[in-house]
Amino acid sequence: MNFAIIYTIIILLLSIPFFITNFARIIPIGVRIFPFVAAISLLWLHTIFFRLKGKTGVMAIILLIIFYFLTYIIILPAGAGSMVISILDREKNIPAETIGSDDSTEQIYIVYHPGMSKFTTKVLRALAGDIAQNNYKVTLYCAGKDLQINLQDVRAIGFASPVYAGLIRPPLENFIQRNEFSGIECFVALTGADKEGIEVDTSKATKLIEEKGGKIIGKEKFITSYKEDELQEKIDLFSKELIGKL
Repeated sequence: MNFAIIYTIIILLLSIPFFITNFARIIPIGVRIFPFVAAISLLWLHTIFFRLKGKTGVMAIILLIIFYFLTYIIILPAGAGSMVISILDREKNIPAETIGSDDSTEQIYIVYHPGMSKFTTKVLRALAGDIAQNNYKVTLYCAGKDLQINLQDVRAIGFASPVYAGLIRPPLENFIQRNEFSGIECFVALTGADKEGIEVDTSKATKLIEEKGGKIIGKEKFITSYKEDELQEKIDLFSKELIGKL
């Protein structure tokens, strides 16, 4: 009995992050629930009909094998992965950073979430540096629930985030959802490892912004596997595209 109780508690604990993390919402609720319900059901069927009665047999072994498969191959990785992503998605206490001359009257804001590495911040600083050379002042703001920005005098606003499981980070999405960008020119600068998902990922992000009234003037996704010269070339091309539309 203790065997079943302990494993039931473990499975329920592993299910919590899998159901509360932002990225898991792309998986239908029925698909998310099934492995947890199936594993607990198999566990207690095995316990009641075989373990408590001291019986062993083919059916008892089959139930246990399926239970262990669901627990260690599906539930444990899903739960642990969700927990890691939920930690990475926490709001970051990063002060605003301004790049460009204070004499510049044209303001551009970039709201971002850095994710799990320094790659996104590296890309944004290089992009902001390119834009600032054209007499713009670029300020980088880390997205958070307390972030408030006066958008009245901004020339354009960019949104940047790593993409995990096809989604931008929740703090950035929350910032977009609670603001109105009607009439403001906007651009998207995503980062990630998936080259095949560039169009899909950028389209999802631009749709969120357009639903809040933003006018998209550019979108790009920078891949972590780019070599330094290739990455800089992509950044330069994107900055020129943006400057040409401002």
